[in-house]
Amino acid sequence: MKKEIDKFEILEDKIIQLIESYALLKNEKMVLEGKLAQKEIEIQEINEKVNHLSQDREKVREKIEGLLTRIDRLIASQG
Repeated sequence: MKKEIDKFEILEDKIIQLIESYALLKNEKMVLEGKLAQKEIEIQEINEKVNHLSQDREKVREKIEGLLTRIDRLIASQG
């Protein structure tokens, strides 16, 4: 009988450990999901900045091309 009680206590301890591990993992999962959500927001913000910078670069390129064209016309009309 004592042996059976010992086995039951071992089983009980293992179940308690399992429940504690589950709770710990569940909490860790929630923390990681929060971090992931934050990183996804950061990625979206960075993508928006990159798009904005690309648009700005394109506008600057167009302005420079326009200025170069005007300079070429000015030089051509002088010569």
